[in-house]
Amino acid sequence: MKYIVPMCAVLLLSACATQPDTSGIAVEQNKGNFNDQLRVDNPDLGEKLAITDVKTRQTNQLTDVVVTLSSQYKKSQYLQYQFKWFDKDGFLIKGNHSPWQPLTLFGFAKTQLPGLAPSSDAVTFSLAIRKVSTPVSYTHLRAHETRHDL
Repeated sequence: MKYIVPMCAVLLLSACATQPDTSGIAVEQNKGNFNDQLRVDNPDLGEKLAITDVKTRQTNQLTDVVVTLSSQYKKSQYLQYQFKWFDKDGFLIKGNHSPWQPLTLFGFAKTQLPGLAPSSDAVTFSLAIRKVSTPVSYTHLRAHETRHDL
């Protein structure tokens, strides 16, 4: 299922028919408490993860952000995250969102997800997090490519 949510789009290309769950959790940076901007589209994932802190600062006229993500689950979770950046009027800065980044979050662990705005026009952001069914390594992808080329 594919749908568009304001401030959060979900898309993944993967090998071995390992499609991610395209719903997830997202947080937007706005004025006020970040918990007020938390969006949970996947209740199962929402129970297993918590966004415990969001910090922003200006670094060389660019918005610098660190989001603290905590696992509420005993097993490792294979995830991807993506930042998108918006100008002062709330418009997406086209072509300047980060690619989906892989993340393995071990049971009950915490990690910080860093993001740096691509330009000084970016003043707000959104962060989307989604689950990937199985981690797929670059070597694994190359093995499929080689086998099919033989």
